Amino acid sequence: MLTLSCGHDLDIPSVRGEFVSEVFELKGYGSLPYNILFPEDYNGKREYPLVFFLHGAGERGNDNKSQLKHIAPFLSSTENRAKFPAILVFPQCPTKDYWASVDRSNGEWNVGSSDRPTAAGLKAEKLLEDIIKRYQVDEKRVYLNGISMGAFGTYSILARCPEKITAAIAVSGGGDANNAVKYKEVPLKIFHGEKDSVVPVALSRNIASELERLKAPFSYMEYPDMDHNIWDNVYKNPETLTWLFSQSKP
Repeated sequence: MLTLSCGHDLDIPSVRGEFVSEVFELKGYGSLPYNILFPEDYNGKREYPLVFFLHGAGERGNDNKSQLKHIAPFLSSTENRAKFPAILVFPQCPTKDYWASVDRSNGEWNVGSSDRPTAAGLKAEKLLEDIIKRYQVDEKRVYLNGISMGAFGTYSILARCPEKITAAIAVSGGGDANNAVKYKEVPLKIFHGEKDSVVPVALSRNIASELERLKAPFSYMEYPDMDHNIWDNVYKNPETLTWLFSQSKP
């Protein structure tokens, strides 16, 4: 049995409106650093949406700040905090781990095992559960996001526990298209650059094709002539956050 533990009680946080560094401990698996931001008027009574964000491979480490390089400054801007008040959580993957299992040892991308969690992926999933339990999270509005390696993690968590997620965004990633049936009920936006030289665009296309066959509530957008780093384009498009925060479970 997995045991969850945290260093101290933050049910009513002392700091609001800015990121705070914390560490999550999962017995038998070690620690996972993360940053969390609470709305300025968080008081433990009103429920808020939760945005859970998985970063890319370049932000791995143990400094508990590199994962805030992309998207976090945008989501935590004064304008967006006012327009889309939410609890923001950015965990950091260790340097030698990944959010999801992907085999590239033969020079090809084998994503057939991506639903089996890595240590970091499992800790991220359990951190998500812990945040929902500890704080006033609107469980009808839990949003999973990931870019690059984090998008692989997004698909992996979706495949394991789709019931926890209200909606998701996956940018420049991939996963086993055979798992799409497991999260076919979850509204999902997929983005990829047509000329991606890091993660093959075929990985997103394959998932999109399967979701289309399943008549799932998803959309797929491909950026013509763009490479891997398309996430600024995705999140600075006003329609992205408007769509995300409009999603709610019945």
